[in-house]
Amino acid sequence: MVELGDEDVSDADRLAADADQRREAWGATLDDMTAMADELEADGWETVRIAAGDSGPFGPSSQKGDSEAFGLAYVIPGDKAQEVSDLFEQASFSEYEIYRAENNGLVYMVTALFAPEIQTAILVAGAWEMRHALECAMTAMDEGLMYTFLQKLDGTVVGVVEHDDPEKFFPNVEAIKSYAPNADEFDDSNAQTDEA
Repeated sequence: MVELGDEDVSDADRLAADADQRREAWGATLDDMTAMADELEADGWETVRIAAGDSGPFGPSSQKGDSEAFGLAYVIPGDKAQEVSDLFEQASFSEYEIYRAENNGLVYMVTALFAPEIQTAILVAGAWEMRHALECAMTAMDEGLMYTFLQKLDGTVVGVVEHDDPEKFFPNVEAIKSYAPNADEFDDSNAQTDEA
């Protein structure tokens, strides 16, 4: 039993409450994406709305793609993959906005990618755990860049976008460090770099 305040709360009750919070936060994220897309469509834009099947940050040590790759990967459903691939052949998604909220170590995020020349926006909703984000966040801050990868379940990348402001993705690296089990490794490597 976990003791909270004056009452005892069972592990099952705590897990159920956590699941309810996650469900509500994910629902709010999808609602936000829908509202953004509706507003864009009212302004004459075409939109593609995607609820990612999985999403998460990765760093160079993941060996994803080339050895230096890092960013946020969204796994998009097969029925959207061809449409997204076709759009990336037609236009460059050079503008973007990030909408994010944090809740108990999870980040709920909508990445909005814009191609003004074809007045099209791709909106992707995803969620990821902060404890897995440190290598990506540190690399992005060091490089001054961030990348979004849109991929199929089998890992085939259908679109990549470079972003010039990693702070939009990681506004508080210290909060990420507080969740990361390997935060001391990054503190040690930065200390060694500073001493050199």
